[in-house]
Amino acid sequence: MAAPNMFAPTGPAVELTLDQAKSAVDKMVALLEAPANVALLEQAKATAGEDVMQYMMVVLPTACQILSPCMSEFGFSPDQAGAMGLMQAIEKHKADPDIVAKAKALKSKFIPESLAPMLQQMMGLGGGA
Repeated sequence: MAAPNMFAPTGPAVELTLDQAKSAVDKMVALLEAPANVALLEQAKATAGEDVMQYMMVVLPTACQILSPCMSEFGFSPDQAGAMGLMQAIEKHKADPDIVAKAKALKSKFIPESLAPMLQQMMGLGGGA
């Protein structure tokens, strides 16, 4: 029997309008830039180092904890599956240059460039947004 996929959606897919996607990205950036959250995330990244599995077990749950108010506000579960759903909903608007720039800046706050391709592949995210 296969292990459950912790990134699988837990409910019906949530769609975001372009304005909602922009608002969500702005709110997530604000949460990640709050000084207390910067400290939490930096501590998690230091613990994980360059180990992809440590990122999956330490940094991503920390980022989800920080972003949970925004995930809940936009109808996503406040967990890793909700975070992936939110990022995929935002990614659907990658034709918008503002979304591309903001999403890239957002991801750079918790995913280092050296690990980005592997983490994005593992989580089913494209590289564009």
